[in-house]
Amino acid sequence: MKLRLTLSSTALAACFAIGASAATASAATMDLGINGEVQVSSSAISFGQYPTGAPYAPAPGYGTFEVSLVNSGVFQSGGVATGEFGTIQSLSTSTTGTTLTPTPGSSLPFMTFDSGGSNLQLYLTELVPGSSSGPYTVTNTPDGAIIAFNVDGFVYDTSNGSRMNFTATMSATFDGMTASELLGGIDPDTPFTGTFMATLVPEPSTLLLLGLGVSSLGLIRRRR
Repeated sequence: MKLRLTLSSTALAACFAIGASAATASAATMDLGINGEVQVSSSAISFGQYPTGAPYAPAPGYGTFEVSLVNSGVFQSGGVATGEFGTIQSLSTSTTGTTLTPTPGSSLPFMTFDSGGSNLQLYLTELVPGSSSGPYTVTNTPDGAIIAFNVDGFVYDTSNGSRMNFTATMSATFDGMTASELLGGIDPDTPFTGTFMATLVPEPSTLLLLGLGVSSLGLIRRRR
């Protein structure tokens, strides 16, 4: 499996002074590549043990991956390093289910970094249902069958408690196979790609300060 996560984020930074406030936004794209293995069944997506070749852990078991690419951005600043290994959660769901965990508002640790001193963890809060075939949709193309699934979640920085929400579409292409062949029980290893779109979630205290700054500005204007 070769998985590439691309995060496009908008970071909000606020500056406050007596009677005035300002906010600036900056956009950045951050890439993370990993190597591993994956299998897909009618109701689950299972990640394998990489690179030991150990059997796949049935969902909701865990697989392993190795970081192959780290560009500038949240992954680099969070201590993620090329060559380190991590743990990835296998996914399963009913055809009608939408959440990965039974308690509303809870989350599932989807990807953690096990070495290298990384501060970041990726959590999933929802697995968006696909077609009747499973927690994903299947599409036939001239090159082969494509399976795609959508998830929501957040990146969590353990060093400062900050969170960055994301929605993601992840897809796997099975070269030379049709959807009917794939759903007939063939589970080959496959390259796997993913795209994450993320925006920074301000801390509640930041939102409070922003509100106080705007209120102070309005009060000064009224006095004038």
